[in-house]
Amino acid sequence: MTTSDGGRRGLQITMGALAAIPLASGLTGALLGPASLDTTGRPAHPDVESEYRYTHAIYAAVAPLIWSALPRVEREGTLVRVVSGALFLGGAARLLAWRKAGQPHLALVGGAALELLGTPLLVAWQHRVATRAGSA
Repeated sequence: MTTSDGGRRGLQITMGALAAIPLASGLTGALLGPASLDTTGRPAHPDVESEYRYTHAIYAAVAPLIWSALPRVEREGTLVRVVSGALFLGGAARLLAWRKAGQPHLALVGGAALELLGTPLLVAWQHRVATRAGSA
């Protein structure tokens, strides 16, 4: 995605749009709990309910962090790497859960794909934009 701005605008748009995913998923999980994915109608164990809602609230916090970096995206490499690294580790944890317990809900498979494949691409894109802007 090469443009006269070195891909900066495309990166801003892509990151801004993608940040809506953890916001929506995080808010849904925090407000509805595990029932948001459960089709059995059985209540979750209180520990699972608590942990699920907590982690989803943290997940929702990713969006404002990303959005705060957009105006200076070429200078926000550290923030992009830290947030992307945290999301990548979350995706790796999803893979461990998948291996131990079986395939999760399709929405969670999609989340893992974004976390494991998308975040390294965004980090590389941000680095390229920063290098072209002389901010790397």
